[in-house]
Amino acid sequence: MMQPIIHGNNVADLDNYVTNEVGISSYQLMERASVAFCRWFLPLFADDVPVNVFCGPGNNGGDGLAIARILAQHGRKVSVFYVVDGSTSGSDDYRQNFSVLPEKVSKFVLEADSFPEIPFGISIDGLFGVGINRPLTGLFAEIVAHINGTENAVIAIDMPSGLPADQLLSGIAIRASHTVSFQFPKLSLLFPEHATFVGKLVVLDIGIDRHFFLPYKTRFFWCDVTDIPGMHKTFHRFSHKGDFGKVLLIGGSEGKVGSISLSTLAALRTGSGLVSTCVPQCGVAILQGHIKEGMVQVNVGEKSLKLPIHIDGFDALGIGPGLGTSPDAVDLVSYTLKNFTKGVVIDADAINIIASNNSLYGFLRNCVITPHVKEFERLVGQCENHIERLEKAVQFAVDHECVLVLKGANTVVSLPDGRQVFNSSGTQYMASGGSGDALTGMIASFLGQGYSPENAAICGVFHHGLAGELASKTKLRGTIASDIVEAIPETFLKLTIL
Repeated sequence: MMQPIIHGNNVADLDNYVTNEVGISSYQLMERASVAFCRWFLPLFADDVPVNVFCGPGNNGGDGLAIARILAQHGRKVSVFYVVDGSTSGSDDYRQNFSVLPEKVSKFVLEADSFPEIPFGISIDGLFGVGINRPLTGLFAEIVAHINGTENAVIAIDMPSGLPADQLLSGIAIRASHTVSFQFPKLSLLFPEHATFVGKLVVLDIGIDRHFFLPYKTRFFWCDVTDIPGMHKTFHRFSHKGDFGKVLLIGGSEGKVGSISLSTLAALRTGSGLVSTCVPQCGVAILQGHIKEGMVQVNVGEKSLKLPIHIDGFDALGIGPGLGTSPDAVDLVSYTLKNFTKGVVIDADAINIIASNNSLYGFLRNCVITPHVKEFERLVGQCENHIERLEKAVQFAVDHECVLVLKGANTVVSLPDGRQVFNSSGTQYMASGGSGDALTGMIASFLGQGYSPENAAICGVFHHGLAGELASKTKLRGTIASDIVEAIPETFLKLTIL
């Protein structure tokens, strides 16, 4: 079972459930989270940089106090800024953590109109966690504005204060450079509208077994590195190229052969036994000169593809990159969807063709369709925000019995049974032309190897993101799609997928 993403209102109940079943106190569970935070923090930030911890009166503030204590015990210079006197008010765990703060931790009270100066350093936000369900006002809004007004990097504990767990922000919130969430990311941390508040998202395991989440109904799941190995098929030393699947990639037109070339290379690098590419005559020399391991199916079209096309004998197809949207391309997509009964990945121009021809919606069953946001809105109509986008994505997957991969910073895979799986791999440096074409080839490769549409999509998306991370380590903004393709084999090494 992948990690469920439960509603923010259920988090306190989950904590109580865990502590009762495991036989630990809420203070001990808080200590787990604080220790995990500090293990992440200590190697990343220099020893001589002061740390300012801002604590509200609830358990998020209790986390902050525990983190302040642990960091001080490791020799860090720590100051605590708090709203209420921890010896007389606040939650029970807040008061207990306040009482054991080391003497060397400096303490400052935050009061209206008399904020102490925030020294240079790293600020840690423990004002509010998942419990906030209304816009910040008064003193807390002033504190958040004060913190945001400094040049310090800010690390939010579990949630940036002011940000609701499941809805869009209304009002002010902490603008964090990092958000460190525990066990699972809260839903709103995955909304693109909140990118400037969340910063880099880090999810830390604090030892809550996934079976504890079963009582909480959700359609949202978080796919991390631990989920991927179990989704992969295994092969043995007598496996041959036929066992690894025969894939046909269909696309390209004059001036746009590079996109289907990237799909072809990605399919090969993902492990397909045999990869063929159907291109118009203008692309034959390019493909054969560039990709020695692939085969080319020469189409009768000179500058763009047209019928007839030979799709029999293949285990999976990928269609769309560089295809164009001419009447001939429309006929070709229609023929393919109506006559190929195995797995198909639909991308790019093939999506645009389907969006303009509603009669083709009835042939999407068991397909994997991979739109970016604009292509998605051509399919379902304009969306005001990511919440509406998620609703329409899952409805599309259910209605058409397909897998819909909505590409983005945390690509979400919507499944025909109503589940939505958020991907945890990837980097902003993948935002480069051709990256999506590589994903098409990867998913098609997994389909050809006999993976279910669900597993092909989830594995393809995760490996694609991981390849982007690996490729960008040395290239950063200079990362291009070819770099991602070349990094695909390293993802299998990283995950020990044989």
